[in-house]
Amino acid sequence: MQRLEFGSKDSSDEEKDFCKLLNRSTLSLCYGLPTSLRTEAVLFLYKYSESSLIGGFDFLRRYYGPSYSILYWINESAQALPWEDSWLTLLLESHSCALLLHSLDDHLSDGSLKANHTILQLRTEAWTRYAQASKLFGKEIHGGVSILDEFIDRYFKTINDSSLLENLEAHLTRFRSQMATWSLQPYLLSRSYFSKDQAEVVLKMYESFGISWRLLDDYQDLQEDLENEEISSMTYFLPEGKRSEWGSEKKEEIIRFFQDIQLEKQVSDLVNSYLSDSARMADELHLTEYSESLKSLMISEPSPA
Repeated sequence: MQRLEFGSKDSSDEEKDFCKLLNRSTLSLCYGLPTSLRTEAVLFLYKYSESSLIGGFDFLRRYYGPSYSILYWINESAQALPWEDSWLTLLLESHSCALLLHSLDDHLSDGSLKANHTILQLRTEAWTRYAQASKLFGKEIHGGVSILDEFIDRYFKTINDSSLLENLEAHLTRFRSQMATWSLQPYLLSRSYFSKDQAEVVLKMYESFGISWRLLDDYQDLQEDLENEEISSMTYFLPEGKRSEWGSEKKEEIIRFFQDIQLEKQVSDLVNSYLSDSARMADELHLTEYSESLKSLMISEPSPA
């Protein structure tokens, strides 16, 4: 099958500078560790993020711009507070930790990353700082601490649930909850700047972007997920009666079926639909630059395998 990739465009200077702030926040986690672990933790983060000592640390190279620039553009459109503001520093800490934990926990859980004492201590520091920064930020927002508790609970209720659900919509609804630790920050910031209804739109907008990324990632990991018999969004493109056959034993048969139904076209159309919905909501909120970054990700045409 043909490979699918998001479209791309160069980040603005503002987004690049904001990215550097988040990267510095991520790297600063190492200095909360015992002195004897700090160097090893820094080296691990460089290797894990495939950063070079010459080019500098760039953990966010693993993430598409809209996953973090949303915070920048919400602040710029509403208040334009300086990012050195102590309140916004808490937001940066919370979001950088959330993105690191999203990746780190996934790889630790599936065994693709071997745990050692340094990695476990780094993970503990990331979660501790995430919880503390989120709570302190939330205290400045009406109902913010309750929102934090609700989002974290949604995350833990669903993150270990890999069961086969009734349809794709239910599967993607579950994923909305599984990204709750990193959709929290855009939502809290919106609750402080916008009306509650507008904040709900921001949440849906960000989740729609997340779903588009999840669909693309699942398509790219199709072969691996079949081998590991790991249910993904691609499972639901099989006829309902065939979904229980998902796995390595029927791998070739499933791949042939997906080729016959032109899975890449169906997935690219669905990815673009979620990106389009997300961009439309951004336009409604007058987040023009964020809308443009979402539109730039749209898949133009499948790439050769």
